[in-house]
Amino acid sequence: MTSEGLSRPSTEQLSQGLDRASYNIYHNPHRHLVAPLQPATPAEQGETSAHSLKDGNPGTGRSRLRRISKKLSENVKTTADVVFHPTHHTKEKSIDPTTVPVLAPPPPEDDEDERLFHDAPEQKGPTFNEVVKHPVSTVQSALHGASGAKFAETMDNQVIAHGAGVRLVRAYDDLVNAKSDKDKNQAADSLEQLKKARQDAFVRWTLDRHVLMVRRVPPHTTSWPNLGDFRAQGENGRKRLQWVDYGHHLLRYHLEHYGDQYIDQNPNLPTPTEEALNTSAERLIMTSTPYQILLMKIRHIYRWDNPTETAKYLAAYTFLWTINYLSGAAILALIWTVVKRRLYPPTLEDIRGEIKRSEDVEMTAMNITQLIEQHGSHGWTDVLRQDLGPWLLLQLEDLANVLEIWRNFYEWREPTRTKITLALLSIFWLAITAIPLNILIKITQFNFGVMFFGLFPLATRWPQYRLLASPMKWLFWRVPTDAEWAIARLQAEARYRTAAMQKAGLESSQDYEKEGNDSDAEADMRYVANLGKYHCTTGNHHGELCVSSEGVKFVSAIRKNVLWEMRFDALKLLQKVGTGEGLLFVSTEGDESRVSGLEQRNEVFTQIIGYSGLRWQVSG
Repeated sequence: MTSEGLSRPSTEQLSQGLDRASYNIYHNPHRHLVAPLQPATPAEQGETSAHSLKDGNPGTGRSRLRRISKKLSENVKTTADVVFHPTHHTKEKSIDPTTVPVLAPPPPEDDEDERLFHDAPEQKGPTFNEVVKHPVSTVQSALHGASGAKFAETMDNQVIAHGAGVRLVRAYDDLVNAKSDKDKNQAADSLEQLKKARQDAFVRWTLDRHVLMVRRVPPHTTSWPNLGDFRAQGENGRKRLQWVDYGHHLLRYHLEHYGDQYIDQNPNLPTPTEEALNTSAERLIMTSTPYQILLMKIRHIYRWDNPTETAKYLAAYTFLWTINYLSGAAILALIWTVVKRRLYPPTLEDIRGEIKRSEDVEMTAMNITQLIEQHGSHGWTDVLRQDLGPWLLLQLEDLANVLEIWRNFYEWREPTRTKITLALLSIFWLAITAIPLNILIKITQFNFGVMFFGLFPLATRWPQYRLLASPMKWLFWRVPTDAEWAIARLQAEARYRTAAMQKAGLESSQDYEKEGNDSDAEADMRYVANLGKYHCTTGNHHGELCVSSEGVKFVSAIRKNVLWEMRFDALKLLQKVGTGEGLLFVSTEGDESRVSGLEQRNEVFTQIIGYSGLRWQVSG
């Protein structure tokens, strides 16, 4: 047994050293300086390939078949290249086989089907029926899947790939299960090689994708200032120290000696090329992975997904708030997070847990890379769009509403509501001015706890009540959005127009006068304006949509039959549908009536909203 084998570390020691904090991951530091200058012989390469095929992923036979097929395909390509391009291989033979090892060699090609717990998700393309029935949406989905696959391939192959983690865990299991000393030494060497390859992958990812140019740090040109060089002849013949020049020279000396790495020698702004933008986006996504996990954890807490766990956080928050130690506890938590990373670095069991979550589609993905592994390089974008899309769209709509409310508040679009809001803001200002700072901070922390443990779960679990749970909506209560203001203006104009038409003696519509809920006398006195007739279709029938200030009805073109009609006081929902020429009417009883081919759809939509006089809620 070799001396290196005698000094073999324990299994617990080999399970550590998995992060990027340490430059040296070998148990024996001299191994970093020892590397063979001769490349592996063809026989050794063949033996290594056979061993990888034999001892690779012991999962499904399909995975082994794909590996063998891939190997045969590579052999065929190599043979064809030799036949059709013999000059290339003639040049290769003339190269000196003694070469210096590459620093941080690129990682081997990762097998996308290499899994530890679950098989890789099957990548399905669009079926013929889907292409025929929905050609546009199918093509869009395929394009999204292709772009998502390209992004996933970059993330999975260039960073710490999922297969690299699987191989690392398997090597650790081989070490634990090894019986003889020879097998243990081989497994320990293999584990250390895999950890070095993992470090190399970090280096390759950073230098290949993110470092586009390097510039030499210039040598120091400023020396320590000599006081004699900064003395000048004064008026009385005595030499005086020039403090401004001396201070400037001293500042340059310290900047060059201690901050030279952070003085950019290129004053020009970077060129925004597509490659530079892509690499910056990739860095942002991969660097934000811990924060993605943190946000998912916070979401898990405030949604009360685990009531016992959230109750513990609520109790701790209440206790710290009571003793006025929330800010100190937050700083201590940050300090402990950093110290904990040093005391308890990640182990192979942690990687095993991450692999299990990444391969199990039933578990919630905590970051984008886990989502890619769960649903495949083509399917993760669809899952992200389905799960996150509705929530994100709702947040964007609410944000736009808030910005519109602020602008309308500033522009006095609703003077009465603006006065009420100004009065509330004045009360808040007086409270902030009069209340001592320590009490004000305590009140603010209490309000944050109420929002986090009370209002946030209400807004996320029951989105229909999210506006009632918004303090911003409480402050700007009834200040309208642009859509709400537009509806109010339409209805105000409609009232003036109706009065003007009645005063001008225009004939009142006879369709709805006797069908109201009011008495006959009041119905006879009420003026009903004819708003127009619009050609369209309902079902397979051509005809006209007749609109008045009391309701709508559809009259067929052939026999002038009224196929359906709906009074505005029985109208529950009005929605634009179709590709641009359709309207959907839904009554309070749930009955639906639909028209299509309505060229003036937007004008009819506006007429109904204005002349109906109903209170409308903007829902989309």
